[in-house]
Amino acid sequence: MSFPSLRRATRLLTLGALLGLAHAQQATPDERLLAPLQLQLDAPADVVLSRDTGERVLEVVTTRTTPLPNVARRYGLTPGAVKLAAAHGATQVVQLTLPGRVQARQPLRPLSVVTYRVRPGDTIARVAGRFGLTVVDLLGVNLDRTSLDRLPVGSTLNVPTGTRGLLVRIKPGQSALSLIAGYGADLLATARANDVLPTELDVGDELLLPGIRAEGFAQQLAEKREAERRAQVAAQRQAQYEKFVAWKKGREKARLEARYAAQEQYEKFLAWKNSPQRKAAIAALERQQQFEAAQARTRQNARQAAVAAVSLAPGRSGLVWPMRSYRLTSRYAERDIAFHQQVFHGGIDLAAPYGTPIYAASAGRVTQSGYGAYGLNVYTQSGDSTLVYGHMSRTAVVSGQTVQQGQLLGYIGCTGICTGPHLHFEVRLNGQTVDPLGLLP
Repeated sequence: MSFPSLRRATRLLTLGALLGLAHAQQATPDERLLAPLQLQLDAPADVVLSRDTGERVLEVVTTRTTPLPNVARRYGLTPGAVKLAAAHGATQVVQLTLPGRVQARQPLRPLSVVTYRVRPGDTIARVAGRFGLTVVDLLGVNLDRTSLDRLPVGSTLNVPTGTRGLLVRIKPGQSALSLIAGYGADLLATARANDVLPTELDVGDELLLPGIRAEGFAQQLAEKREAERRAQVAAQRQAQYEKFVAWKKGREKARLEARYAAQEQYEKFLAWKNSPQRKAAIAALERQQQFEAAQARTRQNARQAAVAAVSLAPGRSGLVWPMRSYRLTSRYAERDIAFHQQVFHGGIDLAAPYGTPIYAASAGRVTQSGYGAYGLNVYTQSGDSTLVYGHMSRTAVVSGQTVQQGQLLGYIGCTGICTGPHLHFEVRLNGQTVDPLGLLP
């Protein structure tokens, strides 16, 4: 007799026993006692045992409603290795072509559990909603999850498409029956959900326990998430505090460094202040200032002597004001307007209305009458002194004419570079300008 045929017969008898046992759980006590005996006596003989002749073809009998791919999966074969040999009523004979040599069987898992590859932006809740599941249902078939949030792109998730329940892997020392009993799952519902007898499952196979919810596992992951969130908040606060402490230390360090730098600079200043080099520089500067002051006094004395010579020359009187009515608006060397800041102001400005008469401040000869450096102006010369009358609107003398003190020269205007009607009056001694206010009465 073939060993695979014997093993298949044992599996079918076990399935019948399990179905009978499930039915017996709903019967009376007497029926429960007779159920195993009736199962053995009344069960139809649906397996034919034959002697193994060495062929690698095996025929098994199953119910007619069992799909051929399920039969192939049960025996660890490809769908092409299974074909229908014959059908008799509610049963069918299936021919299995076994591989030429014994190969390692692939671990079994329920057909209703499919594999989903994680996409960018996926979360446990989002994937569950996409398949019409609750988070607990999805976690029940993914007990290897360690987080509710971290889902690496490209990783896989198990997704139940049929019966909801708990998907566990049988470990060494465990069996499918022990797991069913341990979790309190229904035996018949488990066999239907996995489409295989629990006794056919081995270590490494996956078992779906229908009706068992992973609420405790979901609660555990939720608590872990909350703990991670609190730890993250605490870490952020700690990092913020350490950043503040570092900033405070840096600020204190900068303050001390600035203080030390200021102290060092002050000490350098004291050392420089009392240094022989500074004292020598101060003495040299004082000597230079004394020398320049002496030169300035010499020039001033010479200028005053020249003015006195002009004023006291025989037949000549001092200067008089060139206008009868005026307002002094700008003094000698004053930097009151932008033009006077760019060009030295070598005279005084006397403001008056347009057409106000201008008179000769001293007798002399007219050397220029017309447009020049100060618009329409008149120059008179007497010895080494030159008087300039600028910005006129009209002149009353001509070049080469001799004029007397108080004689009419022209009228107030605003020709040339001018900010308003006025007279620019300038006195030059030996070609150098002097302050007219020092010569006027």
